[in-house]
Amino acid sequence: MKRLWLKISLSFTLLILGFVLVLWFLLATIVENTYTEMTRSHLTENAQLVTQMIGANGTLDDQQTLQDTISEFRQPIDMRFTVVDDEGEVLADSENDPAAMDNHMDRTEITAVLQNGDDTGESVRYSTTQGFNMMYVALPIENNGEAAGAVRTSLSSQILDNTMRTLWLSLGIVLGVMLIIAGVAAMLIARGITKPINKIMEVTRRLSEKDYSSRVHVKQQGEVRELSSAVNALAASLQQQMKEINENERQLTSIMSNMVSGVMLVNQEGRIDLVNSAMEKFLSQHAENIVGKNYDEISENFDLAELTHLVFEGNRKVHDEVNTYYPDERVLDAHLAPYYGQGWHQKGVIIVLHDITDIRRLEKMRSDFVANVSHELKTPVTSVHGFAETLLAGGVQDEETTKQFLQIIHDESQRLDRLIRDLLNLSRIERQEMPLNIEEVEMTALIQETAETLQGSLESKNTNLLLPQEDKAVTLEGDRDRIRQVILNLIANSINYTSEGGTVEVDLRENMNEIKLIVADNGMGIPEESLPRIFERFYRVDKARSRHSGGTGLGLAIVKHLIESHQGRIEIQSREGEGTTITVILPKEQDDEY
Repeated sequence: MKRLWLKISLSFTLLILGFVLVLWFLLATIVENTYTEMTRSHLTENAQLVTQMIGANGTLDDQQTLQDTISEFRQPIDMRFTVVDDEGEVLADSENDPAAMDNHMDRTEITAVLQNGDDTGESVRYSTTQGFNMMYVALPIENNGEAAGAVRTSLSSQILDNTMRTLWLSLGIVLGVMLIIAGVAAMLIARGITKPINKIMEVTRRLSEKDYSSRVHVKQQGEVRELSSAVNALAASLQQQMKEINENERQLTSIMSNMVSGVMLVNQEGRIDLVNSAMEKFLSQHAENIVGKNYDEISENFDLAELTHLVFEGNRKVHDEVNTYYPDERVLDAHLAPYYGQGWHQKGVIIVLHDITDIRRLEKMRSDFVANVSHELKTPVTSVHGFAETLLAGGVQDEETTKQFLQIIHDESQRLDRLIRDLLNLSRIERQEMPLNIEEVEMTALIQETAETLQGSLESKNTNLLLPQEDKAVTLEGDRDRIRQVILNLIANSINYTSEGGTVEVDLRENMNEIKLIVADNGMGIPEESLPRIFERFYRVDKARSRHSGGTGLGLAIVKHLIESHQGRIEIQSREGEGTTITVILPKEQDDEY
């Protein structure tokens, strides 16, 4: 395209050259024929003049006079005159001696008028006398209606050739100048046409390279301007469409990246075309190691291969649960469906995985919770019902046994009341229906105050309780009553699960932004397999002992939720037979937004 103007210029120049050459030869031929005809007419007129003069003077028989007369024509007229008799003998010649000249009867023009009887004889041939080409015209000299001789006029062809050469040269120069002017004009016109076309081609090239901001700027009118406007409109449309496509792609990428569900796209050849970040986590691989591989290779840790094959074969949706065991055990809800291209031809399979591990765990926890609540409520209710029924039946006569039964009914009803109150408190805490009354809390004094309420338990089990020094002032922002409840539960648990004569130690540690409350004992400890579940509702390490101590199994669950409501966290370390250490980490200042 960059040489289009050159091609147009050369084509136009060659066309003009052909036209000029044709015109040159045509004009030269016409001029040559015209000039030749003029020369022939001139020779004929002069021959007629000499013929009339000889006929008028009657000098044909006087050879000397005739020669003198013919010789006079040589100077004023650049033409040769020759007079011959009826036998072809030369009587007079304007340039040569007649006596030295041959008989001219064999000359074409003389033969035509003397033997053939023509009015005019013409020929062009090489003259042996003159030594160059000559044009001859011969007319008869009539005497009494018969040809008594002939007058021949001739002119050298050199004059004609020189004239024609000059004519051809003049025509060549004029036509050459015209050709140059036409070539330059063709070049300028071609450049004027191809320049905007080159601009348009450059813009289309940049559009093909995804530079949609490029535009054509031309000043030409007509079709070129319309073409430029069309290209600019196309570029603007492409730019707008690409902007919308990029925006949609960003939205799709954002949606896919932030989806908690895993998405995988498998093409018709069984190759994976797309995965999102959630699917990468499910597969424990980066997208670079997934995209392009066969789905059989990737889903070897899942039960997806068979489900995907069912979609390909049956061209239908499939819904099922699959399990994965690496890196963690998960339960995944799998939805597989075909996706289609134009004409509703199946192009592959879309796989969407939802992690329902937590849902299944919550369902199990809910089931366990219902079972535990039923079990926990059943024991006191059964005791109350049984002993009350016995008393009502009148089966107990002595006062001491009756009093003992009534005490059991009273204790079990209190335990039932505590269980119900703990359940209600835990429910309100989880629903955040118990707002915190934030104030400055001095932790050392609060621990000392709480410990005083546990003196009875400490004395009954002969447990040694070590508390932080009273002069160690540590303050934080929090709800005094809720923090007191946390301290009470943790110390009471440690006392309950520590053998007689054991030790429970409470310590406070402070850094720049946090306070650590540490409750440690040297009791029976907690088995390692029970540590992850120690904060669950109704979970007990020693169930028989917990019930005997009057525990509801909800204390640590309440403690955990109260700590989390204070933006804190709780950690536990324990070894069976050696003791347990529980660490509560609380911020010094509460975040109002939280």
